Amino acid sequence: MSVAEPDTVIVPPGDALLGDPVRTEHVNVFAIARRPVTNAEYARYRPAHAPADDAPVRGLSWADAVGYCRWLTTSTGHIYRLPDEREWEKAARAGVLEEPGQLEWTNSWAEGRVLRGGDDPARRRYAGDDLAEVGFRVVRGMTGR
Repeated sequence: MSVAEPDTVIVPPGDALLGDPVRTEHVNVFAIARRPVTNAEYARYRPAHAPADDAPVRGLSWADAVGYCRWLTTSTGHIYRLPDEREWEKAARAGVLEEPGQLEWTNSWAEGRVLRGGDDPARRRYAGDDLAEVGFRVVRGMTGR
């Protein structure tokens, strides 16, 4: 079965104003998915997941999101992973993310698994027990495969 790759946008390397309070940080080149992974996309990885529609998938653990990235990597031959929080924020501030309002997993850890999204792109949140509104998007590696 052929797996369609996510629609990504390349974010060039360079310094970015990030965080609150704002600071300058260098972020390497990356390609981030314009929109979160949908129920239909996730259902190709885990067919029992329902419904298979175009709404963003939600309610998954960080391990579920990482598992999807590994599956997408082996299915496409390109390296996919979760964005780190600097990448997510740089893309959000650049206006390249569709549907940035939901909370999304990142691959960052700072006193807990870091979530980004919601009403403020600079605000860091941490995963709790309620993951009902948490989704994710992927980053395609720009080096290697």
